[in-house]
Amino acid sequence: MNEKLDGLLSQYECGHLSRRQLLLAMTAIVAAPAAAAETPIGTVQQLNHVTLFVPNVQKSVQFYRDLLGMPVLTDQSPGVNLNAGNGFVGIYPAPRATAASIDHFCLGMSNFNADATLKRLKDRGLEASIRLRGDTKELYFNDPDNIRVQLQDVTYKGGTGVLGDRDP
Repeated sequence: MNEKLDGLLSQYECGHLSRRQLLLAMTAIVAAPAAAAETPIGTVQQLNHVTLFVPNVQKSVQFYRDLLGMPVLTDQSPGVNLNAGNGFVGIYPAPRATAASIDHFCLGMSNFNADATLKRLKDRGLEASIRLRGDTKELYFNDPDNIRVQLQDVTYKGGTGVLGDRDP
């Protein structure tokens, strides 16, 4: 961008551009990236799920079932997905017996296309990836604070690889 602005200033100083032309061209250069950055890659319709890593899966499942009445949505050994209305909470063993943590959260989008969304994210300069779990394409990237984000179709419900029955 600086090179473009320097070029415009040189043209103005040589008399090849009027002041008005210079200002219009500078405005277009400066505004273009801002406009592109404001265009969303899609619209989130829901918080689809949150995946927790815990030291004791059964203890955590029992806690949420007993306290909040969250029934099992899918058994995903060694973890479990609990129904949370239109979304779910995944509860999985903490790697290397570490303390409990939130691994990631997933946002649901209508008519989600993992490959097209991956391209849009990469066009924005984000490192993103798709992993396959059965037939399901799971798209992940990190936000500016290094929090792991997953994007998925609004119909994603955790499980084993078919729509409505997939892993978190």
